[in-house]
Amino acid sequence: MTNIFDYLMSATNEAAAFSLVDLSGKTLVTRGDITIPSLSDQSNTVIERARTSQTAQIGYLLRAGLLGDSYLPFFVPILSDERKVIAFVVAFYRVQGESSLMNNFITPDGNTMWLLGERGQVRMSYPVPRGVVSDLFGWRLAPETASEIQYNLRSGKTKEGLELEVKGEQVLANVGYLPEYQLITLNSHPVSALFTAWLERMQPIGVIFILFLLAALLAYRAALQISKKISDAKQAAEGNVHKLSKAIEQSPNSVVITDNNWCIEYANSHFDIATAKPNAHDKARGHNIIDYPPYNVLTTDLKKISDEVALSGNWFGERKTDFDGKWYSFSISHITNPSDQITHYVTVVQDISARKQAEAKLYKQANFDPLTGLPNRRRAHENLTAELQSAWKHKQQVAVLYLDIDNFKNVNDTFGHMVGDQLLQLVSARLVKCCKDLANICHISGDEFLVYARYASESDIRKLAQKILDDVQTPVLIEGKQIFVSVSIGISRYPEDNNDVTGLVKFADIALYESKREGRNRYSFFDHELDRRLKRKHTIETELRQALERNEIYMAYQSKNDIASGKIIGFEALMRWNSGVLGPVGPFEFIEVAEDIGVINELGEFALRQACIDLQEFQKFSDTTLKMAVNLSIRQLNDDSIVDMVAKGIEETGIDPSRLELEITESLLAENIDQILPRLERLLELGTALTIDDFGTGYSSLSYLTTFPVSTLKVDRAFVKDMVSNEGDATLTHTIITMAHALGMKVVAEGIEDEDQLAMLREQNCDIGQGYLFSKPLTQKEMEILIETHELPETTGFKSKHFRI
Repeated sequence: MTNIFDYLMSATNEAAAFSLVDLSGKTLVTRGDITIPSLSDQSNTVIERARTSQTAQIGYLLRAGLLGDSYLPFFVPILSDERKVIAFVVAFYRVQGESSLMNNFITPDGNTMWLLGERGQVRMSYPVPRGVVSDLFGWRLAPETASEIQYNLRSGKTKEGLELEVKGEQVLANVGYLPEYQLITLNSHPVSALFTAWLERMQPIGVIFILFLLAALLAYRAALQISKKISDAKQAAEGNVHKLSKAIEQSPNSVVITDNNWCIEYANSHFDIATAKPNAHDKARGHNIIDYPPYNVLTTDLKKISDEVALSGNWFGERKTDFDGKWYSFSISHITNPSDQITHYVTVVQDISARKQAEAKLYKQANFDPLTGLPNRRRAHENLTAELQSAWKHKQQVAVLYLDIDNFKNVNDTFGHMVGDQLLQLVSARLVKCCKDLANICHISGDEFLVYARYASESDIRKLAQKILDDVQTPVLIEGKQIFVSVSIGISRYPEDNNDVTGLVKFADIALYESKREGRNRYSFFDHELDRRLKRKHTIETELRQALERNEIYMAYQSKNDIASGKIIGFEALMRWNSGVLGPVGPFEFIEVAEDIGVINELGEFALRQACIDLQEFQKFSDTTLKMAVNLSIRQLNDDSIVDMVAKGIEETGIDPSRLELEITESLLAENIDQILPRLERLLELGTALTIDDFGTGYSSLSYLTTFPVSTLKVDRAFVKDMVSNEGDATLTHTIITMAHALGMKVVAEGIEDEDQLAMLREQNCDIGQGYLFSKPLTQKEMEILIETHELPETTGFKSKHFRI
């Protein structure tokens, strides 16, 4: 401590000394070049205030010796690890001389700065008076002066000049208040000095004239008002007392005045605020306040309240009574005598039950979902944060399960939002029942819920997740409609995956996306590969919007070959993307994204147009009429503009429409035939042909094959792949070929990769083959070389054996 004090002495010129003082005021350690004066008795009050408030406090001015210099002590509490005050550092600051606190403080001659307690006790004056009669200890302003200062502070008249009497002298003063120290500042100047200064600046004749005029006016005014002043003052005082009495009596709150032992001396008509007993306030005089409700709820607090009121002047609290279950607010202040001793307590009580109910309602609205009654997103964040803090403290693990209802939008769209709301309430009830004593549940928004729980092993999480899936998926009957419901769940773990709420919820949401991608009604754990894939998907979404403008999209083509001769008779147009940011991106990645973000129509238009242009070029190298197959997506067929787009492509490229084949997947056609059939008929009217892709993988009726002219069926590669070794695949492929021929259609077998597959397809009279056995997807230039030479370019790294003139 001496080292610290020495350092502070060297760094602070205004400080004359530093002391370490214990709670009783005893000095333990002192450093300084002066004789430190003893702390005054008033300092005990300051020490107690600093101990209670745990904040620094300004003390009373001290003097070293009878005629020595004066110092202003500053008490700084020292706190223990348990936040209790164990001692004080007292800094003694000079208030005189060149190195004093007031060195740079400029005041007019005759001005005095005062530092006062709230009841007028003098802490410090500047300049400090010299001489024997200069001791300020224990001195205070007159009660009338202190009251007038307090009144002006409360009225906000702190910047107006106040005429006060200080130590028997009339002064003009400005007052201020330091709430952190509960001190009043007073900057005073003697009225006589002001008058003298004014006279010095007047010309002699003017001074004589004004003095004469003032004397005459004052004499005249005094003569007229001296009697009236006494009468008016008396009437004003009586009027104020009457108004105050009426205000207290008619106040809707209970007002009680007790002595310092809490015995009732006065109570207004609302004293019986809790009992509504008539004339209870008259019968209560002389009894202790805690003998009556609702004041009896303060029984155990009276000692604490008395101490607080003695220290700060007032106490405020809110309590709920067992008597009537209502909430009351209590405001207690004191009345003191001229010796600053507490003689009475004033207690004001108000029924705040309605306010508490409103606060509870607002709290519920702000923190709980009105539909399900579960904690909402805001409350979920706070609760989960507290859960993680507790888990960190006890070295435990927390699982966060983010789930939503599968196909909930379909329920709203089909049955209406009222049924959707009932479904949400039912699912939330099932979750509450399922997770009781196991986990906490929150309703985030819409059909999204958050479940979190502590766990010891991963098997605990899996059991909880599976239990949720099992308990939720029971069919429900709402308004006579049976609805099958299931949820998908994403799971993240603390601290394994992340250590904050935002990160855990984000990662659980990523895992939820994976569950939906995998087919719904399942749970998935987050891992960083999922995060990587999601970030890649976001990058694809961003880059794909500008891919066409940057010329990153191009077309590749895979040949379609006659099974019998091996000769090229057509092509399938395949879109490719070489991103400047991601490099090559496969169509299985970006086509789905293009449909989601709404750019598939632009890409589809580019693919159709470029395929038609390239087909015209390919035809120059072949004496066989070549055809081009272009794939259409569900998004394109759901838009009427597809017909105009195809017609425009045919017109602008000049291609024979009979050489253009439009490929549609079987599942797409079967599921949406009623919606897309009118558009397909208009496309066929243009002269194009229709090919059903991935045939054999759908589960719908085959009646649509006779609804409109399908020219070609493509057998899915899943059947071709194992047809040599799997008799069932071979039989199914033969059946498709036979059925197609019977309906006048041709058959394309895709995915042909070896001679045995080709041989079996020839035996089954398949028409067209497509696969790596003939060629991989090639660029336009590579395909032109292949058509012209019947040999694949060496750059492809592949040689075909099945091309014949």
